[in-house]
Amino acid sequence: MALKELPVVPSGDPGSLAESPNSAIQRLYRPVITDQNQVNPIILLYCPDGALSLTGDEIIVSYKLCKGCGICAKESKGIEMVPEYTGPRGIF
Repeated sequence: MALKELPVVPSGDPGSLAESPNSAIQRLYRPVITDQNQVNPIILLYCPDGALSLTGDEIIVSYKLCKGCGICAKESKGIEMVPEYTGPRGIF
């Protein structure tokens, strides 16, 4: 698999630039890691919100920061986008 050329950019702690969590964002889909062995660690650089973090050998999704854009699922196997809400439709 050929890696994409990425520019060198300064990095910080996930969500450090946000004044508050993305609680106002209503995401329709959320990423779920289905297989840690297939997840490519390069997706840590692709996440625009810093919602993905590496803890030990595992990549973890912070749903407090995630807006549900799906870039991580598109760029790496082992991550699926699932519906955020699976209950009855049209009640609220």
